Amino acid sequence: MQVKHLTVAIGVWLLCQAIVIADSASFRSTGDRKTTIPQDSAAMAVRADVLIGQAWEADHLKPAPQTSDGEFLRRAYLDLNGVIPRVAEVRAFEADKRPDKRTELVDHLLASPRYATHMATIWRNRIVPVSVDASRGPEAVALQKWLRTRFTKNLRYDNLVGELLITLGGDELGPALYFQANDLSPEKLAASTAELFLGVHLQCAQCHDHPTASWKQKDFWGFAAFFARVKSRDGRGDMRMAYRLVDDDNGDVHLPESTEVVKPKYPAGEPASEEARRSRRVQLAVWMTSPENDFFSRATVNWAWTHLFGRGLVESLDDLHATSSEARLLDELASYFVQSGYDLRKLWRTLAITRVYQLSSDDRGSGSKPPQHFERMLPKPLTPEQLYDSFSILALPGGRNDRQDLTQASDLYGLDEDPARMEFIRRMRSPPGSTLDYRAGTLQALMLMNGRIMAEMTAPGQSALLGAIQAPFMTDEDRVEALFLATLARQPDKDERAACTKALKESSDAATREKTLSSMLWALLNSTEFAFNH
Repeated sequence: MQVKHLTVAIGVWLLCQAIVIADSASFRSTGDRKTTIPQDSAAMAVRADVLIGQAWEADHLKPAPQTSDGEFLRRAYLDLNGVIPRVAEVRAFEADKRPDKRTELVDHLLASPRYATHMATIWRNRIVPVSVDASRGPEAVALQKWLRTRFTKNLRYDNLVGELLITLGGDELGPALYFQANDLSPEKLAASTAELFLGVHLQCAQCHDHPTASWKQKDFWGFAAFFARVKSRDGRGDMRMAYRLVDDDNGDVHLPESTEVVKPKYPAGEPASEEARRSRRVQLAVWMTSPENDFFSRATVNWAWTHLFGRGLVESLDDLHATSSEARLLDELASYFVQSGYDLRKLWRTLAITRVYQLSSDDRGSGSKPPQHFERMLPKPLTPEQLYDSFSILALPGGRNDRQDLTQASDLYGLDEDPARMEFIRRMRSPPGSTLDYRAGTLQALMLMNGRIMAEMTAPGQSALLGAIQAPFMTDEDRVEALFLATLARQPDKDERAACTKALKESSDAATREKTLSSMLWALLNSTEFAFNH
């Protein structure tokens, strides 16, 4: 029965998306709609570079030089696949002389099985609060798989969000965890949904009106009213249906300390109509994912830009009247994203082949001042997932390909939540904050330096990487080079190479040499350079 109801709900939502709905007058449209938006990914990337270049010119800024092949390779792997590249991949990329090899790399990474897994991990972490109880582990795993399936298919992003918002749970484990994790609270769901999918901070107006804020108290509670009729039903007869959602005919929200009922109202728009054929959630999903809703497309683009560049094109979407070059670029990219059919892979490709994304992170000459207009790349600390999965790549014997890795995805990439991975991520998880700030504390640092995983990674006789570079045909210079390529995706500089080869030559016997190599690997893995995506 639940499958039937879910099918009907999705059918209604898709039908509503396909027609011009009566609520369209409530949308707040911004951006220059008369601007001709490129349809081609490469052309849109050039357009992005032009607009950012205008900001550089206006403020007399000199952009950083193009990043090295190794740095770009590692950056793209971590951003799009969530892991560092292997030595063989670094060597092959450096040897490739094709002028379009960076674009080819981006296409390869977006077609990799790891792309879908990485995106699922990112979105699971965004959707489910960090504080979610460990007892909901099975639902969290189901949500990961649900997301991964959709990213593998490259499902339209508007459809993905729509499915999440109108889920009924039951036999479709996973997406209902979003409602469960927010305690089915209209207030929590409103605040989370507005921030995740619209890029606005409605919760700031939850308690009272602020004289200078864009949003008022009734904006928040009008949005919360869309979730007021979502209820749960226990499915005690079937473990697969342990958490089911229904849309009740009754349920309202009131202004705090008041008996005034607040009806559903779209942000910056008109009140929603009362309809018998569509639940409030379906109405919200239709409104939210409409091509006319600039909040939705702009929030997606600003989040994607933040993921690659460390901060968004604009700091906040609460005010849609910004006039900077970045705000104009955001408008044009949002229109491009809508015209592409909400194609996330195409959006990633467009951003990753820009000149801006390929700039160096070297801040020499800038006086360590933060870039004003993305004139150089900002280093981003690796997430716990990126750290663990990169350690796993280093721990594997060489010569494995993507297909072989995919067969062990449950062990390496969290689909079945390997207990060791879960514990590592739990202990390494930093408190909320900027994606640019390294927020790991003393306990995390000690875990990286002296924890079991690090010990296994660097111990003589246990490390797969150390075992591989003990091959008799390799010289000491080869071994040092392999360590740097494996961890930092670059060749050692002159001083690094000289110091490392000297230490090896001074090792008196095979056991000492093995310990020396182990120490080198330990130092590289605990270096600031390894801990950041440059």
